[in-house]
Amino acid sequence: MADRGPDVLEADLRAGRFAPVYLFHGAESLLLEEAIEHLVDAAVPEGARAFNLDYCSGAEGDIRDILARAAAFPMMAERRAVVVRDVDRFGEKALELLAHYCEQPSPTTLLLLAATKPDMRRKAFAAVRKKGQAFAFDELREYQLPEWIERRAAQRGGKIDQEAAKLLAAYAGSSLRDIDNELEKLFLFIGERTVITQDDVAAVVGFSREYNVFELQNAIGRRDAHRAVEILERMLEANEPVPLIITSLTNYFAKLWMISDQLRRGTKQADLATLAKIPPFYLKEYLQTLERYTPEEIEGSFHELALVDQQFKTTGADVKTILHRFCISMVMPRSETSLSV
Repeated sequence: MADRGPDVLEADLRAGRFAPVYLFHGAESLLLEEAIEHLVDAAVPEGARAFNLDYCSGAEGDIRDILARAAAFPMMAERRAVVVRDVDRFGEKALELLAHYCEQPSPTTLLLLAATKPDMRRKAFAAVRKKGQAFAFDELREYQLPEWIERRAAQRGGKIDQEAAKLLAAYAGSSLRDIDNELEKLFLFIGERTVITQDDVAAVVGFSREYNVFELQNAIGRRDAHRAVEILERMLEANEPVPLIITSLTNYFAKLWMISDQLRRGTKQADLATLAKIPPFYLKEYLQTLERYTPEEIEGSFHELALVDQQFKTTGADVKTILHRFCISMVMPRSETSLSV
């Protein structure tokens, strides 16, 4: 059976459907740990957990003791649960015993196995997939983060506007745990208000609403040299990380290239946002930018950004000068880029 997603698990739990063995795996630790909590909450009443809930570790636990707990009958409850983290740390013998248990698991126990990157070729994990259920908790892609932030804010009983969610995603990084921590700070910051704005993100996370990488991208997209240089100056004065600026601009031009290439192939506009992995409401801005840039200019941006990155890392040249030169070379028409920066 193919591995399923967290949304399927939530549907099963609401319907009261349980499997005897689960495998939760993936690099997104926040979603994985929350899924463990949800499964335990649904399967074992809080008042019955003293005798019917065990937490074990594949790094430290004895597999025989773990399986004995799984084989035990529940006490004054319908079922018991055994949660085993780090099952990818089990040795060969332990995995053999685990595979044997999975062939005939206890119908009154939920054995929940958790790992970051288990070797799915092992017999034990194949047995889990056959007799139970496996769920993958992979890290979200960059374009998925703003939507996840909006949903998370709603779960907390509030709201974050789209631009604020996008800004938070860019500066909090890809870790959902880090993002969630920042959201908690933001809700404490806004007090009785229910909507988090860009100004709130700027105040709490420490970055400016007017001078950030998204406004820099927009200025470059509009070929507004004065505004692009102004934003870049402010960002560098605020000690914005240069690698983040370079990476963000590279991703921006990569999306422009993708959209341009798909348009040449005759792809419908309705499909462009999905293919370029951008929120649909930002597609109009990208299409407007493509009216101002030729495919050759967009392609040339990758070479120039690679040079910027190389100069920043190897020559010790002045960062401000390097980035200013890039902005002006991209924004100004080619006949005007003889400016000395």
